[in-house]
Amino acid sequence: MLHFAEELLLFLLDEQNGTLLPITARTERLALAGAVLMELQLADRIDTDLETLTLTDPTPVGDDLLDPTLADIAAAEEKHDAVYWVERTAERGLEIRERAIAGLVARGILDKPEDDGFLSLTPEVAHARRYPSTNGTTQEDIKLRVMRVLFSDDIPDPADIVIITLIDACAVWRKVLSAEELAKARKRIQLVSRLDLIGQAVAALVRVVRPTARSARGGAGGPPLVRGLPLVTALSLWRDPQAFFLQQYQRLGPVFRVTSLGRNFVVMAGQEANLFMSRSERLHLHTADMWDPLCAELGASRFVLNMNGKDHVRMRREMKSGLSRLLLERQIPEAVSVVRRHLAAMPRNTPCPGLPAIQGLVGEMTGVVVAGSSAEEYIDDVRVVLKKLVTRGFLRIPRLPKTPRLRRALRRVAELSDKLLLEHQLRPGRRRADAIDDMLELHRADPMFLPECDLPLTALFPLFGGLDTVTSVGACMLYVVLKNAALRERVQAEADALFAGGPPDGEKVRELDVTNRIMLEALRMYTPVPGIQRRVTTSFDFAGHRIQAGEDVIFAYHVTHDLPEHFPDPQRFDIDRYLPGREEHKQLGAYAPFGLGVHHCAGRGFAESQLPLIVATLLHEAEIELVPPTYELKSVRWTLFPSFLPDKGFKFSIESLRH
Repeated sequence: MLHFAEELLLFLLDEQNGTLLPITARTERLALAGAVLMELQLADRIDTDLETLTLTDPTPVGDDLLDPTLADIAAAEEKHDAVYWVERTAERGLEIRERAIAGLVARGILDKPEDDGFLSLTPEVAHARRYPSTNGTTQEDIKLRVMRVLFSDDIPDPADIVIITLIDACAVWRKVLSAEELAKARKRIQLVSRLDLIGQAVAALVRVVRPTARSARGGAGGPPLVRGLPLVTALSLWRDPQAFFLQQYQRLGPVFRVTSLGRNFVVMAGQEANLFMSRSERLHLHTADMWDPLCAELGASRFVLNMNGKDHVRMRREMKSGLSRLLLERQIPEAVSVVRRHLAAMPRNTPCPGLPAIQGLVGEMTGVVVAGSSAEEYIDDVRVVLKKLVTRGFLRIPRLPKTPRLRRALRRVAELSDKLLLEHQLRPGRRRADAIDDMLELHRADPMFLPECDLPLTALFPLFGGLDTVTSVGACMLYVVLKNAALRERVQAEADALFAGGPPDGEKVRELDVTNRIMLEALRMYTPVPGIQRRVTTSFDFAGHRIQAGEDVIFAYHVTHDLPEHFPDPQRFDIDRYLPGREEHKQLGAYAPFGLGVHHCAGRGFAESQLPLIVATLLHEAEIELVPPTYELKSVRWTLFPSFLPDKGFKFSIESLRH
């Protein structure tokens, strides 16, 4: 039998969009807590009446979803009512959720969530509407069981009473029933949901709206303000936004307000902020308007980065295969050829600007693999368009006359998108479909969802989405390897083993232990886009402060990367953090180099395969030296605010080709 928490999540799963029905994070935690307590009650471990929840048997159930709560109740020195224990257990709500999802994956009911975090039933369950169990029997789909109880006179069994009670507490009936259906089922819902005291406690807590705490600094409910002259604050942000956000987090806490040169925004940072973003973005936040100038200049009504809600989820799912790890792994020979061509064209024993070299390589590889076409000659133009228009959107700069360089870049970028779309339409019988083929097919199938005017920007998304970010991390990885002789020796040995016996495959790339751990640490220390802006659409409380609708919020999710409680000695480049036994990056809400929430990086899997392959191929093919050897990595800011890119001082020299 499934746990009640598992069945509740299955009922809340929106199968079309791969996400749970939108309820507040607090409601979800309370409902999962109620599910655990109700299951302990049915297992005869606890009992409850109107005044007290009582322990009847402290013997562990033998299940890590239930036993922590049972142990908590057994250890209590005083007796408490059901409301107390629901609230107490809800503190573990996130842990309960993760364990329930893991259990559903282990049972073959859910597919293992991939990089996008979306949930989906396995094909067997989705079509049979039955769940396999460990003893060889099957269990009917929870949605079918619930609807049978609501629309028949059958006597519900205790398990169905529990689930219906929890669903009612979550107030999601309007999301799964029409108004007419709900009117017919209302009396039945009310009858069933009154049958369990723990369920009533959950419902009562969900209805409670707690007043917002006042600021510790004596203001109203809003977050504390960063003190200082606006010009000084602006300069601090300009020079080093990562250090600025970290400093203010340590001084003011996880939420604070910044007022600087006409901008007024709230910053949220730290583990709890990251977890809030992961779980509650859809309920309270919008991608704001920072991408609007890019859409306007390319004639698009919207594209995936400024979509929200179901449209955003659908577009990401449609683009998934075209930006996946598997896509690159199927074309490793072509990707390796790109690196070799670039190395062959580079001068020998001559200092080479590191960032442009890696940028050209990343852009060309992405174009070849994702779009089936070279984009090398357009890379600089893509960067100019991104830098100017996205920064303008972030800073809310009014529309200004375009510089000649920007006008030329816009023409060239439009030329590139026309080239890509035309090539794909004239060559329908290609060897393999790619991301642009997928988008053209979506346009033909549903032109209202993806109209013709949005195709040019959509075709460019793979380049826009990863050019600066993957380049930045790749350059930082190469710098670290060239700077550290011991690491270089280990990476070069791995690289040579990768190519031993012929071209590598995806499995071998995934097994690059040292190189992959260097990537993970580079992503932590040199997070390419360590914060993102959102607009609040529905007010919420966080850390004792009210964040009002209409506010601009920056989630500085990189701050946890610099906190010793998550990453001891955080300024030290330490690839052993990711070894079994430490695995510091697996702490919930602590490691977020690809962003958080439903808008996290859509190309994460692709990047995690591309980066180690690039570095390994470079080290296998050539003898490369840092120029000068004493160079220390610095960054240039304000490309895509807030962002990290190595400065112009980062250079390397190709001494010779090894193969």
